Amino acid sequence: MGNIEAHDLAPVRDDERKECNLSRKVTYKQYVKHLQGDFSEACMLEWPWNIRDAVSLYERFDASFHRLPDIPPELPLRLPHLHYINLSHNQITEIPESFALLFHLRTVLLNNNAIKKIPMSFIHLVKLEKLDVSHNILRELPETMGTMESLQRLNVSHNKLKTLPLSLGNSKIIKVIMANNNRLETPPQSLCDSGSEATIKHLRKICPKENYAKPTNVKVNVFKRVRGNQLLSSTVPNPQSAQTQYIQQQTYTSNTVIKIKTPLLPPLGSSQYQAYELRDKIVGLIYGAAIGDAIGIATEFMSRDECLFHYDVNSLKYTDIVRDQHRVHWKQGDWTGDFDQCVLVLDSLLHWGGVIDELDFAKRLDEWYYHGFPELKDVEGFTLCNTIVKAVNDPSFLSTPYVVADSIINFRDCHISDKEKESCEEFADNGSLTRCLMLAIPHFHNIDEVVANTVRITKATHADDRCIASAVTIATMLALMLQGQHISNVDELINAAKQQGLKYLTDIRHIKDFEEYCSYTDLNSLNVTEPERMSFTFKPLGAAVVSLRETKDFRCAVSDLLMCGGDSNTNCCVTGALLGCKVGFASLPMEWVEGIRPKQKDWLNEKINLLLDMMGIP
Repeated sequence: MGNIEAHDLAPVRDDERKECNLSRKVTYKQYVKHLQGDFSEACMLEWPWNIRDAVSLYERFDASFHRLPDIPPELPLRLPHLHYINLSHNQITEIPESFALLFHLRTVLLNNNAIKKIPMSFIHLVKLEKLDVSHNILRELPETMGTMESLQRLNVSHNKLKTLPLSLGNSKIIKVIMANNNRLETPPQSLCDSGSEATIKHLRKICPKENYAKPTNVKVNVFKRVRGNQLLSSTVPNPQSAQTQYIQQQTYTSNTVIKIKTPLLPPLGSSQYQAYELRDKIVGLIYGAAIGDAIGIATEFMSRDECLFHYDVNSLKYTDIVRDQHRVHWKQGDWTGDFDQCVLVLDSLLHWGGVIDELDFAKRLDEWYYHGFPELKDVEGFTLCNTIVKAVNDPSFLSTPYVVADSIINFRDCHISDKEKESCEEFADNGSLTRCLMLAIPHFHNIDEVVANTVRITKATHADDRCIASAVTIATMLALMLQGQHISNVDELINAAKQQGLKYLTDIRHIKDFEEYCSYTDLNSLNVTEPERMSFTFKPLGAAVVSLRETKDFRCAVSDLLMCGGDSNTNCCVTGALLGCKVGFASLPMEWVEGIRPKQKDWLNEKINLLLDMMGIP
């Protein structure tokens, strides 16, 4: 039959097609050192031989945070299918002309290098949608960059540019141009520093009208309920169905066994929901807060332009979160100190059988601040809230937290003017606000109890009336939602909760401010990036009422809020809790739920199951 040459080649696996991640994981301290040129010995100094010398089918490639000095000219031949490449935080000085042969590229991240020039051939990357070459030493860009068929987001900030290509003004698809901190004369640097919208508008105004090329053109979550303290059938008759058992338990509230095992069992008729629906709402509230915080960190303290540049509102994922000096504090799919405080409240009420105690909470907050959660391998709790930092560092905090919180306010009142008091948000910050999310659950059927507990735990660090009023309003909204009240009328729900919050405000200016935030109907009115008030305690409240009024689904509402920037993780944590309670755990975005770090998720699920046991919910 002739000579036959046989090859024993294994089929290409899915993981071989997906991602090659050679990036170096860095802590915050390592990030700062790397930025300052104090490089780790673990940094690669040259490209691995298997990348230079072999053909790979990877579609994503990440080699950030090393000391790579160049991009191999043969790279397009070795990684021909790339659509994403991240070579940020290296020491690359030049982009080879052959780079334009990576025809499939959609995202290129070359920020924080030493690149002097972008080759003219770059414009042939016809699928390129996002380019980040910020923090380099570029002096010019290809003049025909505006002809790129797919380019939507361009970041050239922190370079040495004197002009931007006028052709960008003729692009019909460009959405974001970030060019701050350059030496621009055209357009004027001051105009570019004011934002992307003004930059694009100016370029379109001055650009010659040439004929540039035109652009080409559900499953549900299931919470794993693990029941612990179940009552014996001799105590509760006819336990064939969990729903029946739950209702019968509620009619045997005088039974000592029931009281011990389910100290938070709500009375009969306390909610319009069936037991399984109430469970879905409670788990949805908790997970809504967790994923709101975890995805919200993506844009914390960013401007709207930065949000639009880095992210696509329609497909936000934890893997998209940029690793910069702020976000490097958290691992992918991890929540921040905002939701950590929810867990501290949950741990306290689980430990004390549903009793809320401010001294126990203060002790737990102090332990967390200095050690984090050791079971999650934390070494400390990370918070940017100055009020909490001042409180826990006071020697009297563990014994008299209220006195300490009051002294922080009194110190402010003695050292700033009345005008400064009104504009100062340091002592009316949102640092304590997320605690109220958990406090809405255990006694949801008793609004007075919910309010009293919220006031006590808020005042442990934040004595400002505005902090208390906003926490009380949010906790009341959540409790009413768990009761099933005002289901069909959002404004009635908000107004009922607002009346509870107003009881804690006496200053007419604060009352006016509070009512204004409760009246907002769109995110633009909220102005989340407002200077000096980004972390103001009324901002998350305003974000939550806007999201409830807009009636968007969970993903859209949280994504739209996140893309506004500002103190996004706190805003999204609070909004996520309210919307999660509204739609239930089953309807939360599955990708966001499953993307939470597995160890954190298992750890949280244990606590939620214990809480449901104490409430007698099957």
